[in-house]
Amino acid sequence: MQPYTEYIKNLLCLTKYISIMKIKSIVVSGANEYTQIAPMLKIFGQYPKAEIGVQVSGKKAQESSARYWWLNALYYAMLKAPQKISVALHINSNWVEQFGQGVVPHEIDIWLNHCPLNNGEPFIKRVQLNFKVGREKTPNIGALCYAMSRYPEQRFILSYNEANAEIITQLHELGIKFDCLYDGSFGEGIIPNERLAPPFDDVLQGYAGGISIENVSDELDKIAKVVPRDREIFIDAEGKLKGENGHLSLGLAGEYLRRAFCWDKENNG
Repeated sequence: MQPYTEYIKNLLCLTKYISIMKIKSIVVSGANEYTQIAPMLKIFGQYPKAEIGVQVSGKKAQESSARYWWLNALYYAMLKAPQKISVALHINSNWVEQFGQGVVPHEIDIWLNHCPLNNGEPFIKRVQLNFKVGREKTPNIGALCYAMSRYPEQRFILSYNEANAEIITQLHELGIKFDCLYDGSFGEGIIPNERLAPPFDDVLQGYAGGISIENVSDELDKIAKVVPRDREIFIDAEGKLKGENGHLSLGLAGEYLRRAFCWDKENNG
């Protein structure tokens, strides 16, 4: 019986190192003009999978606004930064409505098309279109596809939920390339009753909704139970990472990144 016992022990040791779900990006949303750029880049630079998410709309990021100039300052800081850090624009309100009708606001076009980094990569690597059918004007599929096609170097993120499921499925059937995000609360920071399996086999799936430094490991455990082995996902946190001033806390963001990074390392070696 001894050889068999040793076999089982060795097998258990090996299973510890078998990859399960992998994290591709750990997104911190909510960086803005209240966020100090140099400390943020220093913290995010410690984690290769970190992504900065910046919320923009015609009301908050139009040319001459504080957020517009903050984004420009972030671009110039990243030209000098030694680390590669991903930045995503999360487009909201009137700007996402315009985008869905094929009209790209001037400011967005500048950030997406005219801001290369020193390594040739774009400043903005992903674009999240935060429309909700029934809240914003329903996108025109042809116009939306045209607007997305103007920016082949960026990946687009679309929210998949009950409100948007039909239009997102249509885009997928048309062969449009995009990443997908589950957030049934649409930015309200509410943990869903259950984490759902990815709706598409060939689309990078993201998960949001109530993720915090206290629960990120537990939520990743829940997500891993419904995501196929070796499949890549991303997570996105915002509301639970705000400080007393109502804006992003770099201390909370750093701890969230650390815990998510450690979970990925512990489960995937």
